[in-house]
Amino acid sequence: MAGLLRIRLSGAYRIDQRLDKLVDALAPLIETGEPKNVELDLHGLVSVGPTALALLSAVLKDAYERGAIAGLTIRWGSGSVRNYLLRMDFLKVLIGEEQYAKYSDEPFKRRKAVSFRPVSEFTTADECHRIARELTDAVAATCKTDKVARNAIRICFEELAENVIQHADAPMGGFAAAQGWRKRPAIEIGIVDLGIGIRASLTKNPDFADIADDVDAIETALRPRVSSTPERNAGIGLFITKLLLRENGGVLLVRSGRGAVYSGSREARQSPAVAFPGTLVALRARTDRPLNINEVYRALEDADSGNDSD
Repeated sequence: MAGLLRIRLSGAYRIDQRLDKLVDALAPLIETGEPKNVELDLHGLVSVGPTALALLSAVLKDAYERGAIAGLTIRWGSGSVRNYLLRMDFLKVLIGEEQYAKYSDEPFKRRKAVSFRPVSEFTTADECHRIARELTDAVAATCKTDKVARNAIRICFEELAENVIQHADAPMGGFAAAQGWRKRPAIEIGIVDLGIGIRASLTKNPDFADIADDVDAIETALRPRVSSTPERNAGIGLFITKLLLRENGGVLLVRSGRGAVYSGSREARQSPAVAFPGTLVALRARTDRPLNINEVYRALEDADSGNDSD
């Protein structure tokens, strides 16, 4: 008989708020190798950002695929949280569109996705391009960008998504979501996978075989032209994203293994106690400031010519 595993989520989870607590709460499910009856208690949940949503979806879907969930009970709590999770397709991704269609009628009216993108799973190159377009459209709907900047942002998202397919060795692929807010000038985007992590990926390239730890691996990945497969990947997605957000006043978080690195308007390096198997990339851009691509191109040219001081 399957044992019971209770997972309680409370408070708010965003790029700048308690993401480590969410990893801690989900760790027992990530680590279990035996089927469990899982009770997901959301009574104390106040809000969940798109990165946390992508993370939660990835962990639950992975556990289902591994046979680690014998049964799932969700205790929704707040009606507004429930409606948000349903609107962001949390349950649809988890149980599949056909099964979700049998679910009771949604207690809200669907609206066109403009400043948000529901959580979505991607496993192929074509789906990477789709995800990149959708995330770029969400950014363009909320941030001041020109055509050149939008194209650069799309390329960055494509490379970030392709990293999951080409480097992460993630059987489940990746999960992505986006959310802009009316009451504060910001948009957050999250891309999550449960693959081998940045350190294991980079050490496939002999040039990075001596990386000391996960923090070192993330900081290496944030440099330009760094890739475990340089023959297939330009290795500039994270670097350009970091510079775009620095100019904008936003922030980039990369979490993998026992490493977490913040770049942009906030600079921090952390070694969390609980390891995260895979890679989490979260970014928050200010919507009251433009995304200025000109300074980014200058910095990339300096880096290619050997003058980068970052």
